[in-house]
Amino acid sequence: MAQNYNTKNDNSSKLLMGVLVGAAVGAAIALLDSNTREQVKTGSKNVGSSTSGFVRNVKDNPGEFKNDLSGRFQSAVSTLKNAMSEAQSLYEKVNEDVVPQVEAIRESASDIVDTAKEATEDAKDIGGQVADAGSEVKEGVSSSAGSTGSTGSSSSNDSVVQLNKKSQNTVDASPQGDIPGDVGRNK
Repeated sequence: MAQNYNTKNDNSSKLLMGVLVGAAVGAAIALLDSNTREQVKTGSKNVGSSTSGFVRNVKDNPGEFKNDLSGRFQSAVSTLKNAMSEAQSLYEKVNEDVVPQVEAIRESASDIVDTAKEATEDAKDIGGQVADAGSEVKEGVSSSAGSTGSTGSSSSNDSVVQLNKKSQNTVDASPQGDIPGDVGRNK
């Protein structure tokens, strides 16, 4: 494990060294341009003069600097306290308003899921009953057809469709078993 740590440190050192060398080479190449050199000189003078002015102000008026710095810290602390108070209020509001609503939604969703499961079970039961009813109808039709075929005679009284007496007499009187008249007959 110590060897891995040393390897990582070596890699980090190599990376840092590469970054520093690259920055130095980049800065040297940039300074080859006269405009860049002038900007670096001007910027350095400005930084130097502002720093010396700041140091001079601190030397001349240390109490004012201290009061100014203290005022800035107090302002930052006040702003931070205000932000923390608002964050606490937001946290309380979320706990009082949002969390109960989320809990109610979760319970409602649970109830909906339970109701859907019950409806699914009921639908399966209904489907089973419909299937049973279909089987019963099928068995009734096939047993009626099977009893007609087993006797060898096919009378119109044994058919599934029942006709009233007048219609049955008309069908029986027809030599071809169809309704007399011009419909369906060849002349």
